[in-house]
Amino acid sequence: MTSPKPTTKLIWHEGYWRDRAEEARAISEEIRNPECRRIMREIASSYEYLARLTNDFQNAAMAPQSSREEVARKH
Repeated sequence: MTSPKPTTKLIWHEGYWRDRAEEARAISEEIRNPECRRIMREIASSYEYLARLTNDFQNAAMAPQSSREEVARKH
C-alpha cells in the first residue's frame, strides 16, 4: 500500500483559512474533554493566523518593493 503524497502547496486564500477557523471553533464547542477542546481552539487560532498572513502577503505582493521588505520583517 502506497502512502499519500504530502501536499506542499499552501493555499493563499484568506477566506479559506477563516472558514477553517470557524469550523474548528464550532467543533471545539462539541468537545467535552477540556484538553481536546483547548487544542481545537489553538488550531482555530492558527488558522486565523494563516488568514492574516495570507492577507499581509497578498497586500505586499501588490505594494512597492520597500513595503514588501517591511512585511517580511514583521513575520
